This record gives sequence, structure tokens and C-alpha cells, in this order.
Amino acid sequence: MKARLLLTGCLLFNSLLLQANERWFEIEMIIFERTPEGQLQEQFPEQVTPIRLGRNIDLVTPRINPTISPLVLSLDSCHPPAVNTAATSSFIENWRAPTQLLCHQETQPLAWQRQNLFPEFLLNTQGPWPTRIAARLNGSGVYQAGPYLAENEAFMLSEVADRLRRQRQNQILLHTVWRQAPVTERRAIPSRWFAGENFSQRFDYWGQPKLAATVTPAPLALSSAALPTESITDLLEQIESRRQQLAAGVTLDQPSTAANENSLSQNQANLPTEVWQLDGLFKLHLDHYLFVNTDFNLRRLVGDKLQSINVKQSRRVISGEVHYLDHPKLGIVLQIRRFSPTAEPITDTAE
Repeated sequence: MKARLLLTGCLLFNSLLLQANERWFEIEMIIFERTPEGQLQEQFPEQVTPIRLGRNIDLVTPRINPTISPLVLSLDSCHPPAVNTAATSSFIENWRAPTQLLCHQETQPLAWQRQNLFPEFLLNTQGPWPTRIAARLNGSGVYQAGPYLAENEAFMLSEVADRLRRQRQNQILLHTVWRQAPVTERRAIPSRWFAGENFSQRFDYWGQPKLAATVTPAPLALSSAALPTESITDLLEQIESRRQQLAAGVTLDQPSTAANENSLSQNQANLPTEVWQLDGLFKLHLDHYLFVNTDFNLRRLVGDKLQSINVKQSRRVISGEVHYLDHPKLGIVLQIRRFSPTAEPITDTAE
């Protein structure tokens, strides 16, 4: 018994010691698009460079589109029993009384379709995405065990952001502050950041316009001259979308075998479901010095297509200094400050 208590005490002491020695930093980041078109001669590749998310820390979604599972699960079904009405009644037959103003409408599996002993709920727990995300992103600032968004008072580069905003050629896409304890590069998990306009309703991930309706393939004997102009345009857009995927190294599907379909799903895995103006990964790791790795895709409307510019940079940074990661189209202002938590972390990572 004494040995067990001694072992428990040693483990508790070691965990407290590790927590006390853990370094915490506060990261403030401003990402802005540079839009001058004057004397810039640099040409950017046409194909989209896909950024596969994999394992990442998403601090934006809980603030912009939080899960609504608790709300949906608390609602009743939208199918109240029908009211038996007489033939002479003023109501139509099998009229349903509006007994509920809020209810979920997802079709649930029948009893013989259920695989579990207890009732299942097939619910849509994700709300609609906004058409645009505001540039300034902050959280509650409550100290948590993992990375979390800082409160509004933690923004120290607001004056820098104001100066950038006053310049017409700059558009601030994201200004945020978060806190985390960096680890070695092997253990570091990147954080995902997306902002700006949401192009998902108009363009696919490869920058091609989405078709308003499915195009029915024309018979083989029909010449291209007999096709309507709209069908030719849609067909060319489909070909261009496939070309973009080939240039990005994605294996296109072949309808002959199921193995090819599985291969396609693997190649399309971990890609973002929404097409944002800015989307990518930021990784901070500590190996004697602080290092930053960024990988962002910037989307720009060019005519009727969506151009994608990939910006990937690596930099060794010094805490407390303001760093600027330059690019002809995308600028990143970064400051990493030491942070000393003053309270015990909470386990719930929801903002």
C-alpha cells in the first residue's frame, strides 16, 4: 500500500514538474493579400497545389461554424401524428397540427434498418458555412491544455493592421492571436487557418466553375458543330478540371473497376471541403530555436476562373521580434511572445 502511494506521488510530482517547465507562447499573425497588378512580371503556375490536411488543429471552425449536435439531439421529430378529420370538416384530410416550431427533419432509419440495439440518430450536425469570414478572429482566452484562441485584449499588432488596411493594395484576410506550447518538429501538429471569401458555391477545389446542371453526354455520332455553345463550354470546363487534377498528381477515376474508385477516394482524401480565399497550415516547433513552417493557398478570381497561388515558407524566428514573411501576392506579419499561464488548464477545448 505504501509503495503504491509512493508511486502515485512520484507520478503526480513528475507531471507537475513537466507542466511547470513547459514553455508557452502567444502567436499573433496577420495575413494579407497584396493586389497590385502594375509592374509585377512574375508568372504563377496554373495548376492547383493541393494542401492535404491530415492531422491538424482547427481553431477556426469552433468559432465560425460550431457543431450543433447538442441542439439537434434535443429536438423532437418533425412528424406529429395526423389528425383524423371528418369529411365535413373545414380542414383537409389527415391535417397535421403545427405542434412544434423547431424540430429536426432528417429521415431516420426504420426499425428493421437499424444495426444497433438502441435508437440511432442520423442528423446533420454542421450548420451552413458563411459566405465570408471576418478578418479579426479571437476567442475567450480561457487557459486550456492545448492550443486555444486568445481574448481580444491580447492583440498587440492592431496598429500594424490598421496601417496595412489603409493601403489600398492590401487586403487583410486574417488577424488572430492564439496560444500553444511548441514541441519538437517530429511531434508538432500544424494548425489550420482559413479566411476570406467562400467560393464553394461557384467553384470546385481545382478552381473550375461548378456546373449548374449535369451535362448529358452527346451521342458519338453527333458532331461538335451540332452541340449547343453552353454544352461545349461545360465540357471544356470539365476537361480543364481534370487537367488540373492530373497536374496535381491526382489519379483520375476509371468507371471499370471498384479498385479504381477506391484509389480515387484515397487521392481525394484530406482535401478541404470548402474553397476559401485563404486556406492552409501553420506549424510552430521548438528545437533549441523557434521555427515556423507555413503552407497556404491563396485564391484569386481571374476572369471566370479561380486562380490558386501556393505560398510555402520556412523561417527561424526569435521570440518577441516582429517578423515579416514576404511574397509578391501574400504577406504574413508574425510575432511570437512568451506567455506564462496564470491558472489551471481546462480540458474542454471548445471556445
